[in-house]
Amino acid sequence: MRNRKTKMLPFPPALKLLLRGYLIMGFILLMAHYRIIPHVPFLIFLITVVSISMVFGVGYLLVTAGKPVRTSSFDVPNTTLFFVKGIMVLYFISLLGEFGILPRVMTALFMLGVAGILVLAGVASYVYEVLDRARPVRAVKCGPRTR
Repeated sequence: MRNRKTKMLPFPPALKLLLRGYLIMGFILLMAHYRIIPHVPFLIFLITVVSISMVFGVGYLLVTAGKPVRTSSFDVPNTTLFFVKGIMVLYFISLLGEFGILPRVMTALFMLGVAGILVLAGVASYVYEVLDRARPVRAVKCGPRTR
């Protein structure tokens, strides 16, 4: 008898995409920390672009054939608009902090709150959509057809 290697569960593509996005964001924040990119509005723009790309990427992965959502009424534009609005709120709050209208501590707390809501909404919508739309794959016996 051969010893078969047990297959590990594959890493879901949507989580790979999110992991890559957060790694890119971490790299951008490291560049900000070491003053490689000192311009705060440009940093906010870079993080915004990566966030929007992640939202579109996860939406695309959910609704393509053979992915977690097989028959879907998943509305990518509305979900994306939700995140774009949240990102615009983040950008507005950051501008208020940049121009000294809000104290830095308040700016950080507001941005943390909005970002936390966006993350929770994104994860909850992903999990809900997968659980709501995914169907178990049934094994079908393939044999010769006879009449």
